[in-house]
Amino acid sequence: MAVIGRALSFLCLAQADLRDKGVAPQARFLENLGLSRKEAAQLLGTTEASITEMLSRQRRKAKGGRRGKGKKKTR
Repeated sequence: MAVIGRALSFLCLAQADLRDKGVAPQARFLENLGLSRKEAAQLLGTTEASITEMLSRQRRKAKGGRRGKGKKKTR
């Protein structure tokens, strides 16, 4: 059953045209399908820690990445 699940997940990635995108969008897609981060990492050929870091960076980038430093001073 696990092999069939991984194969179907891979086919879903291909059907969603995500195979040529980065690892982070693929990992997010697989997690939304119900795979754990560890299973998604194995399928994508990377580690769980690297996926966690990529998704974290992507979230920070979407927020603006300022981490509460306040407004930028104008001269």
